[in-house]
Order: sequence, then C-alpha cells, then structure tokens
Amino acid sequence: MSTLLSTVAQQLGETQLSGDLQAAGADLAALVEAEAYVGEIYSIGYEEALVQIHDYNRQQVGGIPALSFLIATRIIPGTTPDVRKEDSSVVLLRVLDHADLPNSQEALRVRVENAQRVSGELNKTFDHRDVMDPTTNNLLGYAGVRCRVIGTFYTDKLSDGVDSKFQIVFGSDLSNYYPNRGLKVFKARGEVLRRIMNYRDPRLSNPEDRDRLVKVGEVRYASTNRPFQQISSVPVSLTPTNLLGQKTALFGMTRTGKSNTTKIIIKSVFALRWRATPFALDRSCLTLTANMQTRTRRIRTTPRIQTRSRTFGLAVQANYIAR
Repeated sequence: MSTLLSTVAQQLGETQLSGDLQAAGADLAALVEAEAYVGEIYSIGYEEALVQIHDYNRQQVGGIPALSFLIATRIIPGTTPDVRKEDSSVVLLRVLDHADLPNSQEALRVRVENAQRVSGELNKTFDHRDVMDPTTNNLLGYAGVRCRVIGTFYTDKLSDGVDSKFQIVFGSDLSNYYPNRGLKVFKARGEVLRRIMNYRDPRLSNPEDRDRLVKVGEVRYASTNRPFQQISSVPVSLTPTNLLGQKTALFGMTRTGKSNTTKIIIKSVFALRWRATPFALDRSCLTLTANMQTRTRRIRTTPRIQTRSRTFGLAVQANYIAR
C-alpha cells in the first residue's frame, strides 16, 4: 500500500511535458544506451574526467580502446528527460589513458603476491579461483580511466519564433560541474556512435547539405579491430563544402590510406565545383593547357622527360625539363 501511494505521489509531482518537449527529450535520451553502461565518474573538471570501470562492464561492451568515445550523463536510460533542466545533457569524453584509484598500490601488491604463488604453474593464472577468492577478485576488478572532456550535447531552441523547435546542439566545452554529483558513463557505439560522428550543427549547417553527404569511411578505434568491440560498420560521412569552409587535417599511421583519402577529397571537391560552373572550369583547363604548350615550344634544345598524370579526373600531359 505504501509503495502504491508513493508511486501515485511521484506521478502527481511530475510535470506533464508538451509534445515538442517530449520529442526533444526522447531525441536526447536516444544518446544513452542502457546496454552500453561501463562505469561511474568519480572526479571531473573542465578539462578532464576520471572514470571507474569494472572488468565485467568493460567486457560486456567489447573493451575500452584508447581514444574511444564515452558519454557521461544523469539521464536515466528508458526515461524522457525535461530538456529545460540542467541535468538534461550528455557530456562527450575521449579516453586518454589509465588512472590510478586510491587503492591501486594495495591492489598491485595483492596481484604480485598471487602471481608469485602461481609462478611456474602453466594451468593457473594469479586470478584463478584456487588462488584469489571471489570477493578480492571482484574488488580488484575496478580500474580508473582518464578522459578528456570534448564537449556537451544539450537541447535548445535556436530561434524565438512560434514554429521554432528544440534541436540537439553541441558545445565544445563544459559550462559547469558539481564534484559531488555522480554521472553514469556509457560507451558510444552502434547508432549512438554514428550520430556523434556525423553530427551537423544546426546553427552552422545548411539543410541542403544533408543531401550532399559523402561516405568517406568507417570508424575504427584501434588498429586491432576485433568483432566483439561492436563498433564495426559505423559510417563516417561529410560534405565537400565543409572541407572548403573549415580547417582540415589528416592523421594516421603509415600505410593507412592518408594519400588515397586526399585523392578522394580532391575528386569530391572538383565534382562539386564542376556541377556548379562546368564551363568556367573548362575554360580554365584550356588556358592552363595553352600556357603549358607555349612554354614547351620555347624550350627546344633541352632534353625532355615526358610523363602523364591524371589530375581532377582530366588527362594532362606535362613536360618536365631535365636539368
């Protein structure tokens, strides 16, 4: 009876959300996947956050690779938050390295002692049930992870008009934090990761750009890309106009496709310009070819090495002078 009364009282105390607020809350809550829970934030600041993760949760989500994305929030999975409240936000984190917990030295001592006990026994490791009791095994399963604060997803109206709607906005910082208020942490994967990677700021992007998205690849957190990590087949798309209006850089290990990516980007940008002003570009190419032919006629006594290259999809013959 008391449980029923408390439930009714809680429902009466809740504010009924309008249709647009419910839609906005559901859109923001979709970034929180209950099955992707990994741990708790135990320390946070404007630049970094420390997360406590248990081995069980780490295994359930397929591991926590370095530089992977985590999200921290007070939104309860499966509920529709009121986007007007301060807690209705999602903090985006990026994993940097491990972090020592307060009991890390004691945990290290226990592991060393148990490793010494099984030294030479090939059929047992130091966490074997015959060596380490279940309670100790569970307590030593916690570890810390240091993360960088990337920014905050929240919901806001971008205009004051009657027809304006709430939209998800991303701010590249953390406007406020409470050291004694917990945050649940989830791994970004699958559909959540796709939304994060392909997010378009509604304040800057053109609605027509949605039809110009070009898939450039898929997300890979680590070179060791194993199926159980559950991040494969997450596409990454962009618009060629973003490359022209913003600073762009390519980073990667040797033989990972940086040069090929550059070629694809140049080809996409040229195709976009060609559809816009084909005749102007055609005249520019003819002028370039004429200037190259004029220079070739001026030099007659110097030996030539002829090569052919394909630039922007056009066959161009260039004469390189051997000096």
